[in-house]
Amino acid sequence: MKIVVVLFLAFIVFSLFQGMYYLAKDGGERDKTRVVRALTWRIGLSLVLFALLLLGYATGLLQPTGLR
Repeated sequence: MKIVVVLFLAFIVFSLFQGMYYLAKDGGERDKTRVVRALTWRIGLSLVLFALLLLGYATGLLQPTGLR
């Protein structure tokens, strides 16, 4: 389960940088669909990751650890 969380985080960061790249590359063009699509993927992946974390906690697959 922890590997899945790390993979989701990696894809979220990749999508964020992809959106930043498209924003810089497409600069002054009116059509920003690639930027919007990349950021939409990031938001969707973030929501799925949050749901997976809640599900993992509810089922006991992920245990919270306190900072000592």
